[in-house]
Amino acid sequence: MGTFKPRGVAIVLNGEERHFLFTLNMIDQIEEKYDKPLMEVLEDVANDTGNGHLMRDIVVILLNDEAERNKRMKTSVEYSTVTEADVGDMIGLDNYYEVMKALLKAYGISMPEVDEDEDPNQKSGQMKS
Repeated sequence: MGTFKPRGVAIVLNGEERHFLFTLNMIDQIEEKYDKPLMEVLEDVANDTGNGHLMRDIVVILLNDEAERNKRMKTSVEYSTVTEADVGDMIGLDNYYEVMKALLKAYGISMPEVDEDEDPNQKSGQMKS
């Protein structure tokens, strides 16, 4: 067997490089869980103005799919499965948009780049007082 090369979009969570990859298995899992097409679920993630629960749930599925896939493929890299609490600890205000960008990029959706000087939470057309 050849050397395993990670597929998917690399993201560092808790100092460990992981990979977001939308496989057929995990797409089925997401679509069954939310009873709608993956594209609609990801639109909900991108438009989420709430607390990020949906993004956290998707990241749990992606990371656990990667861990199980690596076990099945008997790769040299082994990951533990994660819980919602684990992923909640991995994602904070410091990396929220980075995780969101990697998630959408893994599916092929690009997000506009945020200028470091701009407030990503500022609504268009609002003036700061």
